[in-house]
Amino acid sequence: MAELPDGNNGKIRVADVTLAQLSRGLYRSTATAFKELVSNAFDADAPEVRIDTNFPEFDFISCADNGHGMPLGQFLRYFEGEGIGSCSKRKGNTDATEMGRPVIGRLGIGMMAIGQLCHSFEIESHYEEGGKKDAYRATIVLADFDVPDIEATIRNEKEAKQVEVGKWSYVRIDYEEKKKGFAISSSDVRKTFTREMKESVKEVRTKMSFKLDEIHKQFYEGSLKSIRDRGAYLETIWELATLCPLPYYGKIDSHPINTAAFDAGDRDSDEFKRAIELIRQRQKRLLDHDFRVVFDGIELKRLVQLPTKPEVISRLYFMQFDGNVFGSPLKFAGYLFAQIGCAVRPPELNGVQIRLRDVGIGGYDSTYLRYAKEIETIRSRWVSGEIFVDTGLEPALNLDRDSFNEHDEHFKKLQRELHHKLGTVFNEIERVAASGREKRRDSEEKEVQDQLKRVLQKGSQGKYKLRQRELGRDEPVVVPDDERGEIIVNTSARPLRKKKARRILTAAMVAYHTASRTAKGDEQKREKAFYKLLMEILDNLV
Repeated sequence: MAELPDGNNGKIRVADVTLAQLSRGLYRSTATAFKELVSNAFDADAPEVRIDTNFPEFDFISCADNGHGMPLGQFLRYFEGEGIGSCSKRKGNTDATEMGRPVIGRLGIGMMAIGQLCHSFEIESHYEEGGKKDAYRATIVLADFDVPDIEATIRNEKEAKQVEVGKWSYVRIDYEEKKKGFAISSSDVRKTFTREMKESVKEVRTKMSFKLDEIHKQFYEGSLKSIRDRGAYLETIWELATLCPLPYYGKIDSHPINTAAFDAGDRDSDEFKRAIELIRQRQKRLLDHDFRVVFDGIELKRLVQLPTKPEVISRLYFMQFDGNVFGSPLKFAGYLFAQIGCAVRPPELNGVQIRLRDVGIGGYDSTYLRYAKEIETIRSRWVSGEIFVDTGLEPALNLDRDSFNEHDEHFKKLQRELHHKLGTVFNEIERVAASGREKRRDSEEKEVQDQLKRVLQKGSQGKYKLRQRELGRDEPVVVPDDERGEIIVNTSARPLRKKKARRILTAAMVAYHTASRTAKGDEQKREKAFYKLLMEILDNLV
């Protein structure tokens, strides 16, 4: 356990017993914990936040921004006064920062997210308040193993309001202009974090690229792989970039939607134009925020690239809602993308992600908010999308800001609207897929017949031709007509259930009848001719 330095000190208190569990770890993953620190920097109007994990040792972590900093009075309110969770960011109906960014934070618990990754940490804040520049350094020691059981605490009236989760101390320091902003760091990193990260980079350590272009290439080359399969470190980069209020990677005509992959007719449709316009508006808005996240020297962007297989048929859909739900305003818009007949890769992009105040709430949900009708079919893997919520839904957020209370009326409305749209999407892509399958079957059948014709003409030296006729289901699959010099394929015969098996049988019978009529000499020569013809057909057919 780290020792506290001399100076002003006290015990850490939280505003509610349930928040006491923060020091034990509230967040689903490393990326979601870092996301909370990034959100604090965003709310502080920081142009940049830099995260360092001391790759490849992972024995030190830090997150530093150049925003407004946290005044000492605010620090003391959290740690000495009202307790963690007594956020004042939204008080006075403030919904935007001085720079016009949407305020993300609500409860004021984000700073404690680092407790998931370490046992103790330091913060340093250099700020200006009321025309005066000031600075302080604080040490936070978390009492991981002394946090009381929730049920026991609830039943104890004296402890029901505030619970101790650790200790703190601070000292005033000289203000430094170059350090303006807020920094949080720890060399008391949890062994579980260090071990997981070090193990995940064993194979990539010597060839690890810290250029975003190269990382993006890694994720989309060999894209049959899940991001999770690439290890915890690269997964953290991917997830953090996906969750944070950041612009898309690359040129807007190529990312996140490559417009060149769509037919001209599709690009002229109203839905396509509205979806693309929505994406461009969001990209402009995120660029206007002028906010950068640098992770171990890598400037993060949202690494979304659709379609992941440009040669397949793609569709783009638009959805929106703007109205009141039980007297409370709800406004959102989104797009759904489908690449027909081919799963979206990497699979972390499969599903739909809800973005609230430009922040991703969880990853892409492959259940589409529990859309039961299609979720067990292969078609559900063809679709990806994002829904941007501008007004409402925040009361449905769970404490970790990574999931929703699914009984909230705003969530239910969004869920219903999404499911209604998905009904249209899945019906249409199934029709397109069925049409494509029919065309492929016709093309394959033509190719088979052309191959049989070529082999038959070559094997019979032009004496016999291949014909297709409906002779009846009970007739043989191949019938010779010596008078006309024809080998007839009976298209109505169905001796075998599977198409590939029928094709092989047809090839064998064509080869047999051709050899038996054109090979001169004894039975051995005819067998040899039959074998040669059959091998030639099957080599091209199967």
